[in-house]
Amino acid sequence: MSETSRGVARALTVLRTINAHPGAGVSRIAQAAGISRPAVYRVVRTLEEAGYLRYDPASESLRLTPLVKQLSAGYDEEAWITEAAGPLLDELQREVIWPTDLFCFFDDTMIMCRTTRRVSPWTFDKVAVGLRIPLLVTACGRAYLAHQQPRDRDLVLERLIPENGRHNQELAAARRMLERVRDDGYAMREVGFMRETNSIAVPVLVDGIARCSIAVTYIASALKPEEVIVRYEPLLRACAANIAAALLQPH
Repeated sequence: MSETSRGVARALTVLRTINAHPGAGVSRIAQAAGISRPAVYRVVRTLEEAGYLRYDPASESLRLTPLVKQLSAGYDEEAWITEAAGPLLDELQREVIWPTDLFCFFDDTMIMCRTTRRVSPWTFDKVAVGLRIPLLVTACGRAYLAHQQPRDRDLVLERLIPENGRHNQELAAARRMLERVRDDGYAMREVGFMRETNSIAVPVLVDGIARCSIAVTYIASALKPEEVIVRYEPLLRACAANIAAALLQPH
């Protein structure tokens, strides 16, 4: 590694360490980061001049400035999830033959971020990446929403369920349905929604919260739901666990 590369790596390490220990002094940051005090001082001076942190010489207190937030402005979570999940979703498709899909939450809907429909010999439609589907009647939407924090889930439900005379009853019914999905660990599409096909989906969980959901979609007349659960739910669950592990890797 060149000296320039080492300098950049040290600066990023110092930024991460200050973020984890706001208000700490140079000595503590040096110890936590595993970098010598002189090297930390040099990095601090550079970052202070660039506007990314404030340094109080009297107390040696270090704090990040709002400018640091601009470093994440171009971050695209859907692209990161899609990249991490892609090879694993392809592998799942080779096992189940039916098309496999990855959906992420977007604007109170689920948006298709990746699909294997182009390579599956059992593809039956021409839907493509970018397809948006509703939350409450689709397998991916249910699997995702059921595995959110209750407060976040309820905020979405309040927006989705119309304000009318049956609002409270429909809200309670949606909560019960999502609790069943959470208990089961998987979701099926609502009966009657797109009758020709059906889907089974599971969430991709990181720290117990769904980051996205993955599904196997099949022709409804080809398999009974009970068969689908036995055949594909364990494979989906294993794939979701592998995707979650990939998301936890540095990127």
